[in-house]
Amino acid sequence: MNRTGRNSLTIAALLIGLGLESAVAATDSGVAPPPLSLKSITINDAALHTRYREAPFAFGTFSLSNHGVTDMLLRGITSPGCNSVTSNRNSQVAIQSPRQTYDIFQRMAVPHEGTLVFPTSGYHLICHGLKVPYQAGSKLDFTFHFQDVGDVTASFVMQPIVEEKHVGP
Repeated sequence: MNRTGRNSLTIAALLIGLGLESAVAATDSGVAPPPLSLKSITINDAALHTRYREAPFAFGTFSLSNHGVTDMLLRGITSPGCNSVTSNRNSQVAIQSPRQTYDIFQRMAVPHEGTLVFPTSGYHLICHGLKVPYQAGSKLDFTFHFQDVGDVTASFVMQPIVEEKHVGP
């Protein structure tokens, strides 16, 4: 093989080696995760409940799904129809003030390809200071705020009142 042929092979080997180094470097450093997208978030079975007429609060049940391949971080939930929105657990007193309880919705990881369910019997949201009349069949919007992604709004349907004695003030 002549000198020109050897130089061409050397340059080709060098370029191939650089390409492999780049591929290995990309693998070692990790590929950038896919961009976060609100399209991968769904909120289903969104319902509001209360246990007595003229209640100053309502509690919300729902399921939150992340169909994407990257975990997302929920940074809070708000609603124009509530003074504040926090989390509550069935064993807590439903009317305690937002400052008296830890709000799991302020920093909640929503796992990729996963669904979180918030039923009345476990953790659910509480709308403190309900600003609208509670009317079965009406809807109230809640906005879920995700870090670095944006907001998703879901309409919660007010369910028929299930009156319970000795509940509330």
